[in-house]
Amino acid sequence: MSDPTGRAELRGVLLSILETVPGVKTVMCPGDWNVVSANTPAIKLRHGKEEKKSIGNVGQTAFTTTAAFEIVVEITAKSGPAAQLLLDSLTSDIEAAIFKSIPLRNLAQDFPACHTTTEISAEGGPHTGVASILLAVEFYEAFAPDINTELLGVNVTADLTNVADPGGTYPNPPFPSAVKPAPRTEGPDGRAEGTVNVQFSQ
Repeated sequence: MSDPTGRAELRGVLLSILETVPGVKTVMCPGDWNVVSANTPAIKLRHGKEEKKSIGNVGQTAFTTTAAFEIVVEITAKSGPAAQLLLDSLTSDIEAAIFKSIPLRNLAQDFPACHTTTEISAEGGPHTGVASILLAVEFYEAFAPDINTELLGVNVTADLTNVADPGGTYPNPPFPSAVKPAPRTEGPDGRAEGTVNVQFSQ
């Protein structure tokens, strides 16, 4: 999975998971506006920081990528204890829905971390509560190089091991480093026993 479809697909799956959480009235992404109390409990999903770690310098450019998704839960309750209980219940349901999801597990290699913070306030009337879940999702990304070279043909040359001249020396052997010096009991001996030339139609 590669950028940008990787994080977009993860975000889409996470959003569909959050829409199944019981008792939630509003689910938004990115959720960059305020939610009135009548529309709570509400969940906002945002994509935050991301880190790429190289898998190595051999082959195509590839990374183990860890993306941080912030899940913000907003609730309204009549009392502080009620707000705390509701936040506890919702965050528990959200974690269960995420970590049990087969579609998400098919995309993610791992969940390196999950941090949750909660805050409850009674300013301005009813108690309001906010839980912020920072979910780290690890996945594989690869960036295949743009190749403009066109393969026009292939030449195959065979210098066999079971056909050998015991003492012959041949100039310009097809595989110089593989030629066994004379006297020899097996090849390669430096001469081609067969060649095939394949040209591809354009």
